[in-house]
Amino acid sequence: MKKFLSFLRKPKTKPNAGPRNRVLTAAEIAAQEEQKRKLAEQQAKAASRKKAQRTAKAAKPRNRILTDDESATASARPTRTRWFKRRKQRSPQERAARRTQNSIGPIVRDILSGEFLTREGVTRHIPYLIFVSVLFIAYIAMGYQFERLEREKLKTKRQLEELSAEYKTLKAEFETQLQQSTVEQNIAELGLRQNVEPPFLLEYHSVEP
Repeated sequence: MKKFLSFLRKPKTKPNAGPRNRVLTAAEIAAQEEQKRKLAEQQAKAASRKKAQRTAKAAKPRNRILTDDESATASARPTRTRWFKRRKQRSPQERAARRTQNSIGPIVRDILSGEFLTREGVTRHIPYLIFVSVLFIAYIAMGYQFERLEREKLKTKRQLEELSAEYKTLKAEFETQLQQSTVEQNIAELGLRQNVEPPFLLEYHSVEP
């Protein structure tokens, strides 16, 4: 009984677990990379094969002799309209008229000879053309008037600057003449001299008889 109880009390030993998080060697890493590369090549080949099969199913066979049913079906289908149109063949008269219409020779001739002024569309707008011409003439006249006023303004400004410079020169000369030294020199020529003694007052007393 004791042996049985002692057997029950013994701890159960856990089986040895295999190594975990083992570091792979260089050979094992190379083998895994090779397997991945082969798997990717197989998948790419399978995808290209499926794509080729779908394309072959969708495409119609070429250079194949049609059967009677297929030829009848093809003839029954409506023909596609061409996206371009054939160039219309014109007669020599039409080509000459078109060439005359597109040429600029008659237009230049009408302008140089003045024949375009005699047309109905031009004669109907003569009053408007006269009005526009009057406006152009008035515009040109106003331009000349403005230029004339601008020239007069510049001429007056130039004269004002000259008179201002002359005024400043005369003012400076006058101030120089008013100086005491200059006054003494001018009165010395007349025989006058400056009085050094101070002035005095003369008193006058009347004598009664």
